[in-house]
Amino acid sequence: MRSGKKTQKLSSVGKKLLYILTSLFGVVVILLSCVYGAFYHYYSKMNIVTTDDENAQYVSNAEIRPGDDIDTDHLSEEDLKQLAEIDQTYKAGDINFDFSDSNITNIMIVGTDYRGMGRFRSNSDAMVLISINKNTKKLFITSFMRDILLDVPQGGNHKQAGKAKLNSAFGYGGSSLMFQTYKDNFGIEIDKYVHMDFYNFMNIIDYLGGIDMYVSAEEAGAMNYPHIREMNNLLKLSPYDGFLRKQSGTFHLNGKQTLAYTRVRYVGGGDFGRTERQRKVIAEIIKKIKKMSAKKLNSFVERCLRYVTTNVSQTELMSLLLDAKDIMNYEQVNARIPIDSTYKSSKIQGTYVLLIDLKRNAEYWYSLVYLDKDISGEIIKEVEQEKAEAAAIKAVQGDAQLAVEEAINVAKGFKNAVKKATDPSYSAESSDEETVVSTDEEQVISSDSSSDDT
Repeated sequence: MRSGKKTQKLSSVGKKLLYILTSLFGVVVILLSCVYGAFYHYYSKMNIVTTDDENAQYVSNAEIRPGDDIDTDHLSEEDLKQLAEIDQTYKAGDINFDFSDSNITNIMIVGTDYRGMGRFRSNSDAMVLISINKNTKKLFITSFMRDILLDVPQGGNHKQAGKAKLNSAFGYGGSSLMFQTYKDNFGIEIDKYVHMDFYNFMNIIDYLGGIDMYVSAEEAGAMNYPHIREMNNLLKLSPYDGFLRKQSGTFHLNGKQTLAYTRVRYVGGGDFGRTERQRKVIAEIIKKIKKMSAKKLNSFVERCLRYVTTNVSQTELMSLLLDAKDIMNYEQVNARIPIDSTYKSSKIQGTYVLLIDLKRNAEYWYSLVYLDKDISGEIIKEVEQEKAEAAAIKAVQGDAQLAVEEAINVAKGFKNAVKKATDPSYSAESSDEETVVSTDEEQVISSDSSSDDT
């Protein structure tokens, strides 16, 4: 009799346990369904493209902007001499970087100068490589200068491989040609990107509620004219809508004003200063997103995803979303290619370009992101030593004037090398660098006509 009651009691306990497990399983299924549903809700908002689809958008009849390509059939002796300097530098085959670490993700943020009108293709006005290293818990934000002259392979509208500016690769053949250009010249493997144009960027910043940025009086003036004035013209607004006071201070910038801030290159180190501003804006966006409540973040993400085009897969996006909170708290490291002392500003066929040491810059970037080691100070010291030796040789050969010029440059280089060695965050980009202004921004934009140029 007691045995029967004991069996009945155990049976009752078993039923309760089964009921609890079944209920828990049901809750888990519901939660997973919600997460899965939310994920696909977000994913459906994005402009997902395959490489072929995206590249097709760039094979059009749009004209090549003057200065994008170098006509190697009509070069002066000086131009040939300068191009020979690049050909003597690094090619991707000289080094084989190991990109097998699955805990490191590289995503290129591409901002194009599309205005919705004009006869020229849209080049990449901004190229910022976001590298997420889960091993070191670091988020690297690396700007690539758009005026770097290098070899762009054949692809898309680029019918023949040849010398061109880095920013033209995306305009010629979309992401595929851009990826191949980075691989061929820097040895860097990038296969994911996020693309937005002027209007997309402005909308995203406005949905964010704007950002607070310190702006100098000189920057404010350059933002007003031509950049804010140009967008007012395109948006058919008052010519002075959104103009800033020409005084230094912290301003709350809306989308249009933030776009202007990221485009300024007439003051503060030319394009070097501009890429620095772009990195500051990205850092400020991350800072603001970190402070959002779950509800506000959900609304922001849902509204903004429609304004970007990407080739990030569903699986990759799911992984990034799940890790987003942790990634936002990673240590942020800013970088720029080229680093100090490894480039020379030049003018070839009337176009301003940067001739850079590709090998050293590639080694710097890989060491920073994958090996967690900043070797920029070592590289700068090495380069300046080589320049000093070259100046000494010229002096011995009797070229006194050139030797003096080289000595002055070397002295500046050593000064930067010493500062870099003692302070890794130091950069000469905003000190006394030459301002490089491309031909596409040499013309002043009138208040009553739109511009086809960047």
